[in-house]
This record gives sequence, structure tokens and C-alpha cells, in this order.
Amino acid sequence: MSTPQTTPDGRKIGDVILDVQNISLAFGGVKALTDISFDVREHEVRAIIGPNGAGMSSMLNCINVVYTPQHGTITFRGKTFGHMNSREVAEMGIARTFQNLALFKGMNVIDNLMSGRNLKMKTNIFQQAFRLGAAQREEEDHRAFG
Repeated sequence: MSTPQTTPDGRKIGDVILDVQNISLAFGGVKALTDISFDVREHEVRAIIGPNGAGMSSMLNCINVVYTPQHGTITFRGKTFGHMNSREVAEMGIARTFQNLALFKGMNVIDNLMSGRNLKMKTNIFQQAFRLGAAQREEEDHRAFG
């Protein structure tokens, strides 16, 4: 009987939450991805690595629905991406960072992180922009990582 795999902080590696199967993507005659498959389990850390031009950004763009692959499927927590848009995928909890590490000028790190919080907030964009009532309390809660 084998022991379950755990993360360095002791969490049990769980079931598959992201399943990428047979993804192929081409731009005209240029094949960016050909028959790529992998999965990611809960609490597992995976990386997409390779030399420049190997297709890492193209793969991330397929997962984030910036690109639609010509072949294959991507399933997250049992839901297969069909005709979803990038916002729907972000609301499911899938997000990415970009190679440009520049932050917004004049903002500290926490303010830069908070700039992407609107998907998780219950108040509307108007309330958030002017930090009205519930929006201010909600922002304070998010700043405290609560």
C-alpha cells in the first residue's frame, strides 16, 4: 500500500483539478502546440517550461481562453471549456501573470494585488471606485487577507 503524496507543507496531493488533453494550436502553417496533454492535481505545483518559441505562452493562453485550440479539451474541476470567455474562466479561479514584471507606478505591492480583486468582490464597480460603504469594508477585509 503506497503513502499518499504530500506537499512540503504537509497537504495531501488531491484529485485532478485541471485536465489538458491533446491540445493542438496553429497559426496558419505555424504549429504552436501539437497534441499536448497533462494534468494538475489539487495542492500540486506544476510548471510549463521550455526554450523561447516552445509554446509555453500559447499553452497558458489556451488555458485562459485567450486562444481557442483547434483540437483537444481543457477541463477544470469537471467543467470542460467550451465557448467560455476569459472572464468566465477567471471567475472559476484560473488566472495568469505575464512576463512583464512591471507594477503600476506609484502603487505599493498590496495596491497592485488589490487592483485585480474585483472578480472576488460583491459590491459593484461604482461602489468600488468611490469606496462607498460596503465596498470600503470589503476592501479592508481583502487587505487583511480575510
